[in-house]
Amino acid sequence: MNKDYILAGERIPVKRLVSKRDIGIEAFELENGNMMLEATFLDPYHLIRLNLHIDPKTKTIVHAKSEFANHPHGACPLVGLKAKLLVGIKIERGVTRKVSERIGGSEGCIHLRELTLETINFAATALIGYDEGFGLMSRDFNMLDENKKFELSKGLLKNSCAVYKEI
Repeated sequence: MNKDYILAGERIPVKRLVSKRDIGIEAFELENGNMMLEATFLDPYHLIRLNLHIDPKTKTIVHAKSEFANHPHGACPLVGLKAKLLVGIKIERGVTRKVSERIGGSEGCIHLRELTLETINFAATALIGYDEGFGLMSRDFNMLDENKKFELSKGLLKNSCAVYKEI
């Protein structure tokens, strides 16, 4: 028996939610000028928290800590201790490889790796315009004319998407 239904002439399949995964990231500016990112990875088996501090002048991770509040295996929190190995990584081209080498693979955790990379991507977004004096996640930078924003960020974002594809 077909369980689809018709809505505005379109066949819509009946669906049943079986699971969900959420990644949330918040960025803060600390009194010392560093950026702190608090991130969470939540699914039915995991609640992983990651805290990164980044020096925006050098774009370097200066503090890293993770907590496995909910996990499927007893060894998971021990692997989470590897987050401290992220200290010293600079947010630049090649960061994905460096993160994977330090906390991924058979000695690491795929979920901590995924959370870290999402957090670093968000940090990179917050840092756009910083070197030009706009500050972290600057409203002034975001209000610039599209062409001006492009000119200021094209070196940083070269080949990161279709808009910044090098010709």
